[in-house]
Amino acid sequence: MKNNVTAIIEVKVKPEAEFGYNSVARIIAEFKEVESVYLTSGGNDLIVIVNCPDTRVVSRFVSSKLSTIKGVEGTTTNFIMERYKQSGEILYEEEDERELGII
Repeated sequence: MKNNVTAIIEVKVKPEAEFGYNSVARIIAEFKEVESVYLTSGGNDLIVIVNCPDTRVVSRFVSSKLSTIKGVEGTTTNFIMERYKQSGEILYEEEDERELGII
């Protein structure tokens, strides 16, 4: 796995008449930094997952691309700090389990 930074960005959107969230979601989906876009329930409307070389690139993406889209009212960026399980695969070794107090 690359040493890139993964961020989960919560996006608040003002839905468009007749299109709802679709037009904003489709614009976001076209950016090369974006791995996934999901419409969600709860406090935010879209979840955007990006994978970038470092936090500065994520910051530039949010400030210059994502937040400037018509209809985007706000964002909250959460960085992945550690991965324990991904796509059904455990990502830590037995040595790590001892550190975590699992065994």
